[in-house]
Amino acid sequence: MGGVFGEALRAALDARSMSLGSLHRSLQARGTRVSLATLSYWRSGQREPEQEGSLRALAEIEQILHLDPGALEVLLEKRRRRVAPNLLADLSEDHERIRTMLADLDFHSPSDRLIDREVTLKYELGPDRAPVRSTYVVVVESIHAHADRRATVLSVRPGAEAPDITPLGGYRLGEVLHDRERGIVVGEMLLDRPLVAGETALLEQDVVYRTPDPDDNCYFYWAVRRMTSVSLWIRFHPDHVPARCEYYTVIDGVEQVTELETFGASVSRTATSFGPGTLGIRWHWD
Repeated sequence: MGGVFGEALRAALDARSMSLGSLHRSLQARGTRVSLATLSYWRSGQREPEQEGSLRALAEIEQILHLDPGALEVLLEKRRRRVAPNLLADLSEDHERIRTMLADLDFHSPSDRLIDREVTLKYELGPDRAPVRSTYVVVVESIHAHADRRATVLSVRPGAEAPDITPLGGYRLGEVLHDRERGIVVGEMLLDRPLVAGETALLEQDVVYRTPDPDDNCYFYWAVRRMTSVSLWIRFHPDHVPARCEYYTVIDGVEQVTELETFGASVSRTATSFGPGTLGIRWHWD
């Protein structure tokens, strides 16, 4: 069990001429607590990282060993790379309803068959300060031998009409469910063709909002697992640029906030090797 992962970790350590003790000290210096015995089990292949804390430590190891984000994680057994059933509870207060809607479309989680590796999201506001549309391009990777669909989960204002979702490339839209009371939309993205395990594809989507919401002042993304990169780009109307913007993350229930400076009539932020967790941008008009 875990032979491929263990071999890859050993090879990466050898390539850097780094001992387990040195790796352990480097992790400690970064505030990441993993025992030397656990690292030894991982290197020998007797065990693999399973819990979310271990996966976060694995991302630190990839950085220390100068590996691409996800280079080791992708080698973990597929059954361990699925999103933990309780993870959505950390991301949304409506997690139970989201899970029910996912189950109605025969999904266990948003990344049953395809996992997100990189995503770029653009959010546009109109002259009335209300959101007009959002677009995103996502790089997905198959973790199944015949992955042909994924779920998309959108959050809109409770009571609003369902937005218009238009595929721009890589997939066609299947069934879409809308809980108008809670403002949750769950849709089925059907890929142009099935992907083999380990294969990646680009998917692009456009969302047009049908109910104006001038009180909206936040756009966020739920990273249900560790991502190579997440980019958020908020574009305001030139006549209505907010007085202040901030970037925030929520990891393990702890929020961290950083002030952001606008660039013309927009603001953006890119996070690398992020997740699981929530990241977003808020803006304030006064």
